[in-house]
Amino acid sequence: MTITTDEVLEQIGSFGRYQIVLNIFFNLTYALWWAVPVMISVFIASEPGWQCKNTLTCPYTDTISLGDTRYKYRCNIPREDWKFANDFTSIVTEFDLVCERGSLGFVSTSMIFAGFFIGSILVSTLSDRFGRKRPLFLCGFICCVVHLISAFSPAFWFFALCRCIVGFMIGAYSIPLFVLTSEFSGMRHRGVAGGLVWTGFFLFTMILAGVAYAIREWRELTMFTGVPGIFFTAGYFFIPESVRWLLKKGREDQARVILRKVAELNGKEMPTESLELSQEEQNERLGDFRDLFVSRKMIHKTLCSWLMWFSASFISWGIAFSAPFVGGNIYINVLISSIAALPAYPISAALTMKFGRRKILGVSFLLAAVGAIGTLLLSDKAENDKGYMAGKIFMSMVVAKFNSEIAFSLVYIYSAELFPTTIRNVGMGTSTASARVSAFASAYAPLLLIVHRFLPYGIMAGLAIAAAIGCMTLPETLNQPTMESLYSDQSEPMKGADGNRNGVDPDNGEETVALM
Repeated sequence: MTITTDEVLEQIGSFGRYQIVLNIFFNLTYALWWAVPVMISVFIASEPGWQCKNTLTCPYTDTISLGDTRYKYRCNIPREDWKFANDFTSIVTEFDLVCERGSLGFVSTSMIFAGFFIGSILVSTLSDRFGRKRPLFLCGFICCVVHLISAFSPAFWFFALCRCIVGFMIGAYSIPLFVLTSEFSGMRHRGVAGGLVWTGFFLFTMILAGVAYAIREWRELTMFTGVPGIFFTAGYFFIPESVRWLLKKGREDQARVILRKVAELNGKEMPTESLELSQEEQNERLGDFRDLFVSRKMIHKTLCSWLMWFSASFISWGIAFSAPFVGGNIYINVLISSIAALPAYPISAALTMKFGRRKILGVSFLLAAVGAIGTLLLSDKAENDKGYMAGKIFMSMVVAKFNSEIAFSLVYIYSAELFPTTIRNVGMGTSTASARVSAFASAYAPLLLIVHRFLPYGIMAGLAIAAAIGCMTLPETLNQPTMESLYSDQSEPMKGADGNRNGVDPDNGEETVALM
């Protein structure tokens, strides 16, 4: 007799002591290898604002920040007649990134996501060849070391290059990390494991806000936050390889050794049957990009999935990077937004057990739009009234942030259920790529304040409403059987004489032409 990995996990512990320890470790790695290197940009790539030094050429007595109508005034007076505020140092103050070079601070942040996009594409094939474990810890080690090296950047171009390499490494190890987190849990608890693993991200973002408040010099802050992650690469000697990958490579003996350790720590007995991959895993194949456009319904699902991922990512990251410019205290803003985001994932998981995915996604996007619009409506009065300022911060850092995180967490599940098994890989891959593109664009959201103070949150509101509308046009997937192929719900379209899928649209009976 044979038994699948999922069946083994049900017997040796679906989410026992072993999985809990593993989840805690990966929480810490996500925090130190992802949250810290990315979210530190909020502090080390921001500007503390500027003040006048010479009252003859510069008549202002307060600190002028991005979004203020007087912000560009300094570009019309001699450099020695104004100075940066003394709140903190950053690459902007270090390398004098002002006026015509004023966008470079935002460029350094966007470079992380440019590297992320490339790394997630190039290294995924290495994970299939060499396993999940090696790319994970090798790229994690390089990420932490380069993050530390960036603290010694002699020029802006070197710092930007370091940030791009850090992003490349994050993109390279993020998928193997999530795979290892979820696949060692049984099917009943896989969603729980995948949801809990993000807890460390937001907890350490809160801690980072406190550390940044205590360490105001950007080089010292970068060094202090870069060292701890290096020690976690020692997990290479303790964290197991993917059991499913080992079975695909025919290394059943090694897979059994790993599962036996899981059983021992969970206090269970290891089954004696031979291990095998499930039928779905045996038949798994990489989907063809062209299959995403094989019919009108599939085109609709594909484009809506891309829109939802793009919108959720842009809103989530855009709010995070806008924390220094929304008003109030930058450290408190980051803390508030992290506290608001933290419960979003467990609440999302709980809601999906009772309500449909489409309803929750649609409502969360609409509420995110309400938060963004509320931020706009309070912006003018917030400049001179602390009460309105508190309301503006609440609408942006709490209402918009919380609901965008619910949408971001649920879009993973919904998209995976929308795409048939045969093209789920390519469907999810292109959807996440859409999120990386929008994350890259979100780094420039605060810069739009120079064009018009309503633009950043106006765009977020528009994207949220568009995503909500798109979501409500999709089918509900709760408690619905997973589609196994493009034609699992109807007969496969007739093939033309050339063997291509030219014939009848499987969704609506109309003629369809295969994309070449």
